[in-house]
Amino acid sequence: MEKFIEINDVTPRDGDQSFGVGMGTEDKLWFIEKDRSLGLYGVEAGFAGSNRVDNAVFSHLREHPPAGITYSAFGKTHGKGTPAEQDSILNALHNSRAPVLTLVGKASRFQVKEALGITPQENLELITDSFAFLRSQGHDRLHFDAEHAFDGFQEDPEYPLAAIEAAVRGGAIRVILCDTNGYSVPHHIAQMTEEVRRTFPQLIIGIHPHNDRDLAVANALAAVYSGARHVDGTWNGAGERTGNGKLESIIANLHLEGYATIPEENLHLLTIASEDAARQMRVSRHPTQPFVGRNAFAHKGGMHVSAVAKNPRLYEGSSPETWGNSRIIVGSKQAGLSNVRNLVSNSSLLSEMVKGQVLQSKELQQRILRAIETKEASGFCMDRADASVELLMLRALNELHPQICVLSSEVHSTLSVHNPGSITSEMQNGKDKNTRAIVSVRVNGDQEDYDTVAKDDGPIGALCEALVKALKERFPLLPQSVELLDYHLDKSPKSHKGTHSVVQVTVDWTDGERRWTTTGVSANSIDAGWQCIVDAMEYRLQLERIRATTEA
Repeated sequence: MEKFIEINDVTPRDGDQSFGVGMGTEDKLWFIEKDRSLGLYGVEAGFAGSNRVDNAVFSHLREHPPAGITYSAFGKTHGKGTPAEQDSILNALHNSRAPVLTLVGKASRFQVKEALGITPQENLELITDSFAFLRSQGHDRLHFDAEHAFDGFQEDPEYPLAAIEAAVRGGAIRVILCDTNGYSVPHHIAQMTEEVRRTFPQLIIGIHPHNDRDLAVANALAAVYSGARHVDGTWNGAGERTGNGKLESIIANLHLEGYATIPEENLHLLTIASEDAARQMRVSRHPTQPFVGRNAFAHKGGMHVSAVAKNPRLYEGSSPETWGNSRIIVGSKQAGLSNVRNLVSNSSLLSEMVKGQVLQSKELQQRILRAIETKEASGFCMDRADASVELLMLRALNELHPQICVLSSEVHSTLSVHNPGSITSEMQNGKDKNTRAIVSVRVNGDQEDYDTVAKDDGPIGALCEALVKALKERFPLLPQSVELLDYHLDKSPKSHKGTHSVVQVTVDWTDGERRWTTTGVSANSIDAGWQCIVDAMEYRLQLERIRATTEA
């Protein structure tokens, strides 16, 4: 199919090179399965022979080859002075038994001279010999990653073409043009891609874009427009330095341009895939990430919100539901009454009768707006805290009937024995769960107080566990239905400097069906987190109350 573009995930190899990311075997296997379930063409499973983790990945894949996705092993051409048949990386590639083997080789005279210290001709011979060896071992799906190809083309257009010719002579059937330094611009990408397509019409051409000039996605599109039919990328743009092209944006943009990448019925899984990938790599996503970011379809300005209420297309180029995302109408100090009306209309906690009353009453709308403005004036940023905003609305309307009344709470922590410069810190007396929380609450108007104690590795976990234990007495399903997804700590907009800073904690939660966010502000980060926990549980209980009322 001419309009089909192969999407190849290189997160297990290139994404693992992100600063602050360190994947284990299970992490890389998770990405392979995620890519398979989404319907991606391929995944680069790792660098053969380079480390124990990747070796374990290929060992597992030999025993349990994934169906429905093409996985590849990555390696490099052999070095000068080491025959191809004796090269450890080439032999590791062979022994990986991966269906596709990808060899990276220099496609720039400058890189050959400065990095390898050999002649341009010697580099071409190494490329041919490396592919020829793998071909002699029975491998026929050989891909050439032409490293620094676009930079090399600007230096001397003939040399990258000679490098590709050398790879083809050895048995390569596909060439992936790499913008390794990430400094190419779209018209350079198009220029080279078109030339390679003219010179090697038998090859499928791909692109491997880096994002150092924030052009990785644009460059991927330029390559596709010019004849490329294969695109490498990583989830959330993970990778060296500033990262690679974001798979989410590449897939979404190609879809909007009329190209097929993954099954259309799977496009709505992109947002959750992005979230899951970040969690698997133990990193945070940027909220403004296009298509799948939390703020991608967030509207704050009153004029924008008013227009979106009439027709979302007035301020949205695509539907958030297409990518599995959702529209957010922000409640903030910049919100006009149109924002308030949208918040009310989309509220999960207000009854239909109350919604109707508020939508007909400018006075009630202004009451909500004043409550939001007062909250933000005290140091809260309510942009992301949808659940806290909903509870605030209910209180402003005198519609909040709290299920939780906190009587007291305290935390006791045993800190580590830490010596400056030490590699590890040991807990006192070998304690593994070093934080204890004591919580006393009254639930749903009961006269009985519930006092609970819980232990965990940290104060937030201990407090959450203690509150859940108390609520379990009256709401046995709650402990199983609420999970903390992510925790963010930032300086409050009204914060002072130094050790007297006021912090804002924002926490994302899920019950398996929906997600919500709560926020808290305090000079004590534990107290701010505790506010998030109480709001989160109250919000979930209010949802149950509304559900029960509706069903009745």
